[in-house]
Amino acid sequence: MRTLGIGLMAVVASPAVAQQVSPPAASAVPVSPAAPDPQRADPTQPGVAAPEPAPAPETPQAQQAAAQEEDTPDEPDIIVQGRRNLPGAVIGDIPPEVQLGPSDIRSYGVSSVSELLDELAPQTRSGRGSGGRPVVLLNGRRISGFQEVRDLPTEAIARVDILPEEVALKYGYRADQRVVNFVLRRRFRAATVELADRIPTSGGRNTANPRLDLLGIANGGRVNLHLDYTASSPLTEAERGITQQPSLFGAPGNIVATGSGVIDPLLGTGTVVGVPGSFAGARPILGDFAGVAPTSADQGAYRTLLGSSRQFNANATYARSFGSVGATLNGTLEVSDNRSTLGLPSLSLTLPAGNPYSPFANTVTLTQALSAFDPLEQRGSSISAHLGTTVNGSLGGWQWNVTGSYDRIASDTDTDLGIDARAFQDRLNAGDPTANPFAAFSAATLGAGDFSLLPGNRGHSLSTEGAINALVTGSPVSLPAGPITTSLRVGGTTSDLSSRSFRSGVTTRGDVSRDIASGQLNIDLPITSRDRAVLGAIGTLSLNANLGIDQLSDFGTLTTVGYGANWSPIEGVRVIASHTDDENAPSAAQLGNPTVVTPNVRVFDYVSGANAVVTTITGGNPLLNANNSHTTKIGLTVKPLRTTDLTLSANYVNSDTDDVIAGFPTPTAAIEAAFPQRFLRGADGQLLQLDSRPINFARSERSELRYGFNLSVPLKSSIQKQLEAFRAGTGPNPFAGLRPPGGGRGPWGGDGRGDARSGGQADGNAARAPGGNGAAAGGNRGDTAPAPGQAGGAVSGPGGPGGGRFGGPGGGGGGFRGRGGAGGRLQFALYHTWHFTDRVDIGANGPFLDLLNGDAIGQTGGQPRHELEGQAGYSNNGLGARLSVNYQSGTTVNGGTPASPNVLDFSSLTTANLRLFADFGGRLDLFRKHPWLRGTRLTVSFDNLFNQRQQVRDARGVTPISFQPGYLDPLGRSVRLSIRKLFF
Repeated sequence: MRTLGIGLMAVVASPAVAQQVSPPAASAVPVSPAAPDPQRADPTQPGVAAPEPAPAPETPQAQQAAAQEEDTPDEPDIIVQGRRNLPGAVIGDIPPEVQLGPSDIRSYGVSSVSELLDELAPQTRSGRGSGGRPVVLLNGRRISGFQEVRDLPTEAIARVDILPEEVALKYGYRADQRVVNFVLRRRFRAATVELADRIPTSGGRNTANPRLDLLGIANGGRVNLHLDYTASSPLTEAERGITQQPSLFGAPGNIVATGSGVIDPLLGTGTVVGVPGSFAGARPILGDFAGVAPTSADQGAYRTLLGSSRQFNANATYARSFGSVGATLNGTLEVSDNRSTLGLPSLSLTLPAGNPYSPFANTVTLTQALSAFDPLEQRGSSISAHLGTTVNGSLGGWQWNVTGSYDRIASDTDTDLGIDARAFQDRLNAGDPTANPFAAFSAATLGAGDFSLLPGNRGHSLSTEGAINALVTGSPVSLPAGPITTSLRVGGTTSDLSSRSFRSGVTTRGDVSRDIASGQLNIDLPITSRDRAVLGAIGTLSLNANLGIDQLSDFGTLTTVGYGANWSPIEGVRVIASHTDDENAPSAAQLGNPTVVTPNVRVFDYVSGANAVVTTITGGNPLLNANNSHTTKIGLTVKPLRTTDLTLSANYVNSDTDDVIAGFPTPTAAIEAAFPQRFLRGADGQLLQLDSRPINFARSERSELRYGFNLSVPLKSSIQKQLEAFRAGTGPNPFAGLRPPGGGRGPWGGDGRGDARSGGQADGNAARAPGGNGAAAGGNRGDTAPAPGQAGGAVSGPGGPGGGRFGGPGGGGGGFRGRGGAGGRLQFALYHTWHFTDRVDIGANGPFLDLLNGDAIGQTGGQPRHELEGQAGYSNNGLGARLSVNYQSGTTVNGGTPASPNVLDFSSLTTANLRLFADFGGRLDLFRKHPWLRGTRLTVSFDNLFNQRQQVRDARGVTPISFQPGYLDPLGRSVRLSIRKLFF
């Protein structure tokens, strides 16, 4: 039987490395039959730079398989003898829920590991409440940080395994995040240049993003340099047509009565009149103000929805092997600055009765928005540096891994507060005849003695953290049902957060430091085994227990205790149940971030049922307590069809947490009653200030069921069809006349047929084919580049949003047949999350909030009861399309008091994203005419394709100003155009 890898690479690829097989072959599952190359190190084995062991002697079973492959050249399936782990598989007996091969990865049309993870969000989402990215492994090993792999081009990936949260325990992590294992190709070399620009279809903002990436993988080592720059222009409220909050601060200004009186009896009973204009050379008379309507400055052009920003990122990684030890060094530097405008500065002057410039009988207030001044700004900048290292190896059947990291982040925030007019007010109070309050004020007035800039609020923080962790995994003893596997992690972390803030003329300093000594032990105990005929009628069952201890210098001892079971009653069905009791301390940032005061922030005040412009206080809260969570999870994964890549999954999660650490919730009446010290109101009840620093809730309860399916259907590409015709002698060589990269005719010279029986495989020095994505691949391991538009790499089952086989232990090749990396894919995925319970006890004595039934702690309503995530993708012959659709049901918030409920209705929301891409190297017709198109991809992406925004309405059907669609989603529909070129 001839392999699919040979069918595609018959005339272009150098020898691939064979999968090693065990003498007692059990069943037939996919593998490549190519001969091993003992000179090539294999970083797809656990550890980035771990050297490849010498090839095992070929067994009679393998020889027989090879003979069968030679005798059946038309069969495209790939066969493996025996049941084994794939290269780079994770520890333990839990197989991937999702497994992606090169074609699956290519079908997403994304450029980097980070972008691929974003696309895989529906598959990597965890219901256990941790949030953030999943645990990321490389070649089945821990890494020092996500930065090590974040910017790697997707063409360098041979396989992606997505695994449940329980696998994280085997690597010393908590079981609250899913695990994604990236397996790299054995050999890859390319320079990647990408130019991208994003603009919203409604205009107003532009985001440019050039990138450069240099990557080489060979001989068990890796060198990578990535440079990335992003610049975004500001988007103002005026550019989204935001309706402004009515204000007494206008231009040229307004006269406002003080207290409960009137401005002047001769003007009637009005309390506000407009200023008719500037009186620079004369004193106004009362008649000038008669009938003048109040003015309100349109601040939309001076307030940004999204500020301008610039960010530069440099990321470098070096990995190599030293004998039996692999080592990696990674360093990153990120520099960013941003600038937002907060509206025009305002001026409020008291004009006493009898002042030379006052024609009014009573004391009044002159309010102005100073349009001649620059708008108030908030400026932020940060510099962050990361250094990480990983060392790994094996000793006596045990694998060990040591990771270390050091992070340093410095950030500064400066906020303008406006104009200090106290000296001028003193002159007005004294009746100075030269102090004209109606004169036009401008920036030139500053520094003249009467006016100056108020000292702005400033915040500075410096965060440093160093960590080291050592992990040992192995099997101390074997039972009839299999080996007992254990993992032990010990580590230490030291962190410090120093802050300095200046507000209201007072400087406040803070420093929070923390030292942590931690350890975690995980044990997997096999009970029954179908493969070993140990109570096989029950299936394969293993039990798990884990214990974690963290000794914190500022919080004492925190523990984590967990246990669970992993049961596969029949092939293709797996049930995982687990329970975890977990204690977590607040982060140093939550405790010690500098206090930042921001004026002119719009919020909806549920108590008054109106919008308010307030001053917000953000920063850390040193009084936070540690939380304690209790989480139970039951998961089911089913592969119902042996010949179709269909995965069904369902996960039920129930979680109770005491002393929940959370950001300050939306200002409802219930929240204000529980935390009255966080609210400052004026004498008239107007909300003036909101303290949004984090808090502890007394308790929360959550339960949900998330279920869905993934389907991936392999498609035969035109290149595959042409190769099959060529091999059958009924068509020409599709690569005839094409020159390989680097010059020379190589195996494409002449008729290019090569050796039909051996698959036409060239020797190790053969030139590479012009790959569509430039992905280096060869046979099953990915030594050399594939044919145009095709990707090789390690054999894996067909993927999709949840592609791949239901493998054996730790993601190994189980009993399901699969395809290699070539050809196209048709993919579908759909997930439904059904929230049963989501309640919060704010304090020990209440109140109790039901987020599914009328309560809220966030700014975008309560918790939607139903959420749907759907994906559909097509990729073949160099063309691809991917559609993602997200839906959430509507919610209602009863945020007011019993006497005035102030109900807000948050509508359901459906958004769609579409990506279209053309990989020109995958089109031989174009490639023949324009060889420079090799490795070139053009992508057009539409985010929020139908420009949908959530609609928020009160009981009258009116949208409150603070919930205008432009606030909820400033960009709306946006288009991103990207051109990407790989140079080999």
